[in-house]
Amino acid sequence: MKNLILLLLFISFHTIVKAQSLRFELSDYTLLPQKPEGELHGISGIEFVPSKNQWHLASDRGNYFIFDSINTIQDFGKRQKLAVHKKTGLWYEAIRFDARSNTFLYAVENEYTANSETCDTTTYVSYMDSFPPSFLIPPFHLPADNKGIEAIAVTENGNVWVAPEAGWAGETEVGNDTIHFRKFEKAVSGYAEVGAYSYIIDRSGCPQSPTEKRGGISEIISVNETQLLVLERCFDLKVTNKIKAKLWQVTVDGAHLKKDIKPAFDFNEGFPLVVDNLEGMSWWNNDNGKRQLLLITDDNPGMKNKQQTQLILLKEK
Repeated sequence: MKNLILLLLFISFHTIVKAQSLRFELSDYTLLPQKPEGELHGISGIEFVPSKNQWHLASDRGNYFIFDSINTIQDFGKRQKLAVHKKTGLWYEAIRFDARSNTFLYAVENEYTANSETCDTTTYVSYMDSFPPSFLIPPFHLPADNKGIEAIAVTENGNVWVAPEAGWAGETEVGNDTIHFRKFEKAVSGYAEVGAYSYIIDRSGCPQSPTEKRGGISEIISVNETQLLVLERCFDLKVTNKIKAKLWQVTVDGAHLKKDIKPAFDFNEGFPLVVDNLEGMSWWNNDNGKRQLLLITDDNPGMKNKQQTQLILLKEK
C-alpha cells in the first residue's frame, strides 16, 4: 500500500509539473528596415530546423528564405542578403517542420474575393514528405474576409494541430465565441484526423473593425503533447489604431482547450514599442534552462505604409 501511495504521489507530481503555466518576459527585440530596403517583408511564418541548423521564413506573397549562422535575432537583419531566397507563388501564413518524419507543413491563405493580385479565394494546409505536396486540409473558400488558416503546431511526437484564424465556416461571427482546433496524427500514409477541440476565442478586443471584430489566431506552437501556446491578435481600427495581442497557454481538457486564467504574455502592457502585426513564432535556444520564444511581425503589402518587420524574443520567467 505504501508503494502504491508513493507511486500515485509521483504520478500526480509529474502531471502537475508537466502542466505548469508558462509566463514570459521580454528578452530582446530588433527592427528591420522599412521597404524598399532589405528583404524580409510580409513575413507570416517562421520555423527552426534543428538537423540543419537553419531558420526558414515565409511571406504571405510567396517569398521563402533560408538562413544559417543565426546566433542573435540581430543576425536576421545583418544576413538578409546571404539568405537563400526562393519565389514560390504561395501565400504562406504558417510553416512547420516535423523532425520525426522529416516533413514540412504549411498553411496558405489567399483572398476572400478575387482581385488584381490573385483570383484564388481559398485557404488550406499542405504537407511535403515527398513531391508533390499533399493536402492535410484541402482548399476551401475563406469562411470570412481576411480570415483563413494561419496557425499550425507540431508536437514532439509528430502530432499536428491546426487552428483557424477566426473559426471554420459557421463559427466566425461575433456572438459565437466557440471555435475548434483540429488534431491530426501521423499515419502509415499521410495523416489521420483524430479529433476537434473547442476553444474560446476573444472577440472583444477590436469591436469597431469590420473584419478584426472577429478576433484572430495568428499562430500556435506546441509546449508538449497536451499544451499549446496560442497567439491572438487584432487591429483596433478607429479606436487606438494599434494591434492588440496576447499569448495564451492552453491545456487539453477532454474535448476542450482550456485557457490559463492569465495570458502567458500581454503585448500591450509595459511593452517598450508599439507592437505590430504579429504573425509567426518559433522556439529559440533555451537560456539557462528557460525557454525562449521568437516572434516576427508582418509589415503588410504596399510601399506607402511606415511599418517595419519586428523580431521579438521572449524568455520564460
